[in-house]
Amino acid sequence: MVAEHLAGACDTLDFIALTNHAQKPVFFEQHRMIEQARRILPGFPIFFGLEWNAPMGGHAGLVFPNGEREAENAYAFAAAHDRLGATTPSSVEAALDHLNALPAEERPVLFFNHPAAGQWSAESINRYLAADGASVEAAALVVGIEALHGHQAHAKVAAMDPYAYPGGAIGGLVDQVYACQRPFSLLLNSDFHVHKQERQPDYPLGVFNHVRVGVEAGHPPTPEAIFAGLRRGRTCASQGHWLDLGDFSVDDHFIGDTWMGGAGVLRVVFEATEAIEKVELIGKWQQNVAPAAQECLG
Repeated sequence: MVAEHLAGACDTLDFIALTNHAQKPVFFEQHRMIEQARRILPGFPIFFGLEWNAPMGGHAGLVFPNGEREAENAYAFAAAHDRLGATTPSSVEAALDHLNALPAEERPVLFFNHPAAGQWSAESINRYLAADGASVEAAALVVGIEALHGHQAHAKVAAMDPYAYPGGAIGGLVDQVYACQRPFSLLLNSDFHVHKQERQPDYPLGVFNHVRVGVEAGHPPTPEAIFAGLRRGRTCASQGHWLDLGDFSVDDHFIGDTWMGGAGVLRVVFEATEAIEKVELIGKWQQNVAPAAQECLG
């Protein structure tokens, strides 16, 4: 199953992060599967993590840096702080203190998953950010949020209006964090349901959703560079693989660079595998103006 799951991934992706529910028995088997995947794709970054049943919210994704203690650290955290797996209740502060106590090279990144109504709120996210100790340059642990739904086999969620999804909606949870001048990554995942293949098969890796992470110019997409990009909010979330983004830049500033404002020429180049009626660019040109659809192409 592992080899079949990875088929074609190297053709479209630069890294893979695999997680599962922290309270499920398969969680303990998953790391051995990831070790097998790394043997199949040597040198290709494959990260291990968990879907945490978190305090003050629903699910949060934790992805650990590659290392000898990645599984040990993940298992210990889940046993102490997972809402459905731990023997005693935990808190936001206790959980993040646990992770911050790890050596710097072993600390994971955390993102809020499924930010639909009743899952995550501005109040709970603010409490996590306060406990995180991040700077305005880069996050420490809490790096971002799911921008659009990731459930492939959940028809009700799939029918949600992407413009109203709380993660990436204009004026939504992400914009509230941006208003505080903090880096915050827009992330997407593919919520696989491989145990339900007889009902509805999953898309291949990276086809339903994927994330583009900007690394420093001239640097290869190493695990360290990928984590640094996530912590600095250098991401672009893409649902589907219908657009092949060839260029997205302002003058000579590309994804991963910082544009300081002023006059500039925005360049967007992409190829599409199916007909497109229009493309809207959402954002804002002035600091004190609410984000909105700025341009409509097509």
